[in-house]
Parts: sequence; C-alpha cells; structure tokens
Amino acid sequence: MPLLDWLTGAHRSRPGEGQGAAPHPASATDWPFPFPPPGRAKPSPPDAIPPGIAYRWPFHPLEGPPLPSRGVPAPVSLADFKRELSGWCDDAGVISIDDPALAHERAEILWVYPHTRSLVCMIGEENKAAMQSRYLPSANNELYRCEERLWEMGRRTVKYINALGGEGLTTTIGWPQEVGQRWADKIWPLSHKLVAQAAGLGVIGLSRNFLHRKFGAYCLIDTVLTNLEWPACDAPVAWNPCLQCNLCVASCPTEAIKPDGDFDFFACYNHTYRDSIPGFLDLVRDLSERSRRAFKQRWTDNEIAALWQAMAFKVEYRCFNCVATCPAEIEEAFHAERDTRRRYLDETLKPLTHTRAVEDEQFVIDSPSMREKHRIPPGEWRTPIDRRSRSAAGVRLVSLRRIRTQSVDAMMRWMPQYFRPYEARGLAFTTQFLLTGEGGGAWAMRIADERCEVRPGTLERPDLTVRMPALLFLALHRGEASAAWGLVSGRIRLRGRRRLFFLFPRFFPTEAGSTWLHRWAFRLRRLRRKRER
Repeated sequence: MPLLDWLTGAHRSRPGEGQGAAPHPASATDWPFPFPPPGRAKPSPPDAIPPGIAYRWPFHPLEGPPLPSRGVPAPVSLADFKRELSGWCDDAGVISIDDPALAHERAEILWVYPHTRSLVCMIGEENKAAMQSRYLPSANNELYRCEERLWEMGRRTVKYINALGGEGLTTTIGWPQEVGQRWADKIWPLSHKLVAQAAGLGVIGLSRNFLHRKFGAYCLIDTVLTNLEWPACDAPVAWNPCLQCNLCVASCPTEAIKPDGDFDFFACYNHTYRDSIPGFLDLVRDLSERSRRAFKQRWTDNEIAALWQAMAFKVEYRCFNCVATCPAEIEEAFHAERDTRRRYLDETLKPLTHTRAVEDEQFVIDSPSMREKHRIPPGEWRTPIDRRSRSAAGVRLVSLRRIRTQSVDAMMRWMPQYFRPYEARGLAFTTQFLLTGEGGGAWAMRIADERCEVRPGTLERPDLTVRMPALLFLALHRGEASAAWGLVSGRIRLRGRRRLFFLFPRFFPTEAGSTWLHRWAFRLRRLRRKRER
C-alpha cells in the first residue's frame, strides 16, 4: 500500500529520497490482517490511523537456494486423519503451508522445517472452573497441565504421521523461545492463533485470545509441521462472538483491551507477565544501578518472593481475566437469556474484576500522566503500602526502558507499542526520521487520534524532521544517551515544529528524573491542575 494512501492525501511518499540507506526488512504493516478484525467493526475516516489489530514481521530470512521439498501425498483422507487425531486431541484442523493467512510467516516456517507442506493445529481444552478461580495458583496450574497434555498430543500426532510415511515436528506452545538470539523482537517462528483461525477452529477475539467454537477462551494451541499434504484443507468459519459483550474490556485491570480494537501490549505485558522477563530484567538492573535506599523503595518482599517462585518453579501469571470473563463458549445463551447473563456478571465478572483490579498490586507503566493520576512524585515508584491490610493493593510504576530492543530496525517497528496514547490527546502530526550511519534509514511516523503508526519511507512535508545517527537514536531508546546533549553537540538536528521533539519522552516514556528539580516540577504541575479545575 503506498504511503500516499496511509497519510491524509496531502503527503506523498518518495522512496528514493533522503539518506540513500539500505532497504529495510519488511515492515509489520506490509501484511494486512488476514481475517475480519475482532469485535464490532466501526466506521472511521479514510485518513484515520486504523486500530493495531496485530503486529507481525519476519523472523528468519531464507538464505541461499531452498532445500528440495520432500512432500508426501497423505495416504488417508483429511477426514480420516482428523478422526484418528480425535482419539487424543480435543480438536484439530489442518491447513496448507500456502494458506494466505501464513504468507508473512511462510519463510519462518520453512526455516524451522524446510519440508513443511501442511500444518496440523491441535487444541487442548482447559478446565473452566480453574481458570475462573480468583486463586491464581489454580489457574496457573491448569495452564501448565494443559500445556503438558498438548505436548503429548503433539508426540502422538507425529508418531501417527510417521506411521503414514511422513515426518513432522512440533514447534513450541510458549516457552522456550529464541530469547537469547532475538530479544527483544519476534522470538516465536509461528503464530498458532492464525493457524487455528485459518483452520476454522475459531477466531481471534477482541482480547487477542483465541476463541474456540466449543471451548471459548478456555483452550491452548500447538502446531505440528509435517511434509504430508492433502488436495484440500480446512477453511475459516464465519463466526464472531465479539460483537457486543465487551466483558474482557470491563474486566481488564490494565485497560489494555480497547473496545475499538486496539490493544496496549505493554500495559498487559508489564502487569500480567511481571514475574517473568519484565520483573527479572527490572530486578537485575536495579541491583546494578540503584542505591540500597532506592532498591528498598522499589522492591517489596512479596515482589521478590513472587519472582523467586517463578524462577524456582514456573512463571506465575498475574491475571487471566480476559480468559475467565469471556462467555464465547455460551455465546447464544449469554445473549438470549437474561438470567444466564446476570449470573455470569454477578458470579464471574464482578468478583474477578474486584480481585485483580482492587485487591491485587497493579504494575503501571511509568509516565508523567500515570504519576499525576496516582500521585507518585519523582524519586518514588509506588503508592504508600498499607501495613494494616493483608492485601497487596497499590500501584507500582515500571519503566518501559527495561524492555529495550537491540537494533534500530526492531526499535522502529516496536514504536507503536511503546507509544502511550493518553500522553498525546488532541495532537496530530507527522515526523520524518532520517537516521544516518550503521543501521540507519528513513522512517515516517504519524501520530493522530491517540494512535501511532510507523513505516519505512519518507514524507514530502512532515511537521517535524529529526536527523541523527541511528545508533544514537537507539541509545536514547535504551536510556544510554542524553537527548539534551545530542542537541547541544549538534548530533541531533531538528527542522519544522521543533517543540514536538521535546514531547517524545512523554509519548515513548523513559524513567522519570528523581532530582529535587523534578520533584518541584511535579508539584507545580499538580498545583496548576488543581487551579484549572
């Protein structure tokens, strides 16, 4: 899609203009979402930034001549194959490697298994009662028991494929992934949810969970890659249970799920996965960078104990509300029967929402607006702990800088996710980044309607032009360089509406300063807001 169509019509893309940089890898926006968007579609102006339905980009380019395919015609029909799998899988579907839904990941799949001709998607049902429990260990234990069942489903499926004269392998349901090679970027080779939807097993919902036609959100997915091939495979179903309930939106303690289709990945990730990579990185950085006093202010005993438990046993996810409050498996009864709907709201939605959003500790991305909202001044990172209560209620601020990428290309692709929409209310502008040197190139960014979109390319009349070395921009993102010093030294050059550049630390927040000057500025802003009210 040309950049002209992406912008308002007043700007035109000129790919050859600017720094003469090497061509970029394919952008996350180069592939349209292959299915209808989740939720109820809402009309928007043609020049508006669309909701970020999904972000996808290449994982591994195929280098050199492709290996010869060892595809094997399946000796049994697709129906007979799936009937056999039903003996150990809760549900299964099959699609071709050439399915349009996998166009953006085809090279990745062939890198994992070069002879892939078909993908067998396996569904494992979770225990609904366990996933709806307010006692998180029950839900976490059910998640891992279901994963173990899926591993066994994959093993038996591969054995059956071997008996038919084919070969195959499972990928991974979740962990382990290629963290050591590709952090922080796309660390998985295959999107199981896209495979499942293409195979007609259900749809990806507004919450980004996969919703099975029978099990709803209470399921996990794994995929077997095989060289068996069939003349025809499964196809998507015309089913959309996300038209009107919005219970996942109401129950999300981080407000990550938006009714318009947007999803705040980092809001969810930094809270739900706190006792995984985000918390571990935070702990290590604080041990190496903070004073003893600052460390005690940032870390409580229960946070450290939770992280120990995750490392000693398995990751303990802090929230399953989007799964536990989704009524997709009883969709017809939920919308048709008032008693069913009332019981679901009173016995499931309200207790879980109160527990996760009020009683539990909240991990919130550190930004000026969040500090003002929760009245946390610079130099502090949490609301006061209530020592009279057994509850862990309170807000703990976490820095986005702790989830930092290793390359300029990955950083630019991640910028729409780092973007904090509430910091850009009422603003609409375009920015041209001209990044020089190693890893450089031209990138166009547009901010409007509290959304951000970034593409490789150039703009004819941007509101702001930022020219700097690419590695300096990466260092700013990683918190290893000062933008003020870059401006003073002339390494950062601005043209156009220069003041917009000074808003970037709010849009893409780094850690708040903690000097006395920052604290006084925080107090002055609060006084000004009180007077305005």
